[in-house]
Amino acid sequence: MALVELGLIQATRPTGETGPNSQRSVSARAIGLSLGLSYETCRRKVLDLEAAGRCQRVSASRLRMSPDYLDSPAYLADCDDKWRNLRGYLVELRETGLDLDMFSSISPQNAVTAPSRSMAINALIDDYLLRMQEARIADEEEAFNSLVNSAVSNMNGDLLRFDRDLNWKYAGVDVPPPDSARRPVTIAEVARRVKVSEDIIRGRVNMYVQRGWIRRVRGGYLHVMDKQLTPEAHQSRNTMNLRFFQLVQALRQLGVDPRTVTAD
Repeated sequence: MALVELGLIQATRPTGETGPNSQRSVSARAIGLSLGLSYETCRRKVLDLEAAGRCQRVSASRLRMSPDYLDSPAYLADCDDKWRNLRGYLVELRETGLDLDMFSSISPQNAVTAPSRSMAINALIDDYLLRMQEARIADEEEAFNSLVNSAVSNMNGDLLRFDRDLNWKYAGVDVPPPDSARRPVTIAEVARRVKVSEDIIRGRVNMYVQRGWIRRVRGGYLHVMDKQLTPEAHQSRNTMNLRFFQLVQALRQLGVDPRTVTAD
């Protein structure tokens, strides 16, 4: 539902602005196509958004965000959470020894104009999240599948994430970490990370097991490293890295120094 909400906000937000225009609307089908979601999935999530008061129907097939929701404490708190999570990620990257200045020549995301820096940052984060979904591997088919697949892979790497020596040792795609350096994850853990039911996660994980992307091991599931070393996966990671450093450059344009932000 969060992805559909982001797609709805982006589709009705004029370029360079931070919020949707009340005169703009979009169809559920168009949002589904942009996110790689089936029409039925998108339609059901739109109904959930309507029931929650987050979007409004302007015709039988056209939708827009609810202005009241965009001014609500819940939405503003969500914006704060996204910025806090991004700051925490920047701190983690610094702790691994990554020099965020080494990519200073990369062109930033599109600039935005906003009454406040926090609104501008939120707009940049929203665009970044959607552009990351666009960089998914084609074989993942849907944005949500990509989210589940990435969650398993990332959680497998928890043992490596905060060990600088191991992190850099296995940073190269030609030197994958052994199973002993990765942590199996359970269906319940992935469900908590992605914030959906265990039944839904189990269905997606079993689908990837059948495709040979994920395998069952003692204690849970591991992403198959061979699938992370394909040219398609390598290209997807390169694109995701580019999108991230474009976001970093856009933050610098707003006066945020990624080298000094804290997670607090």
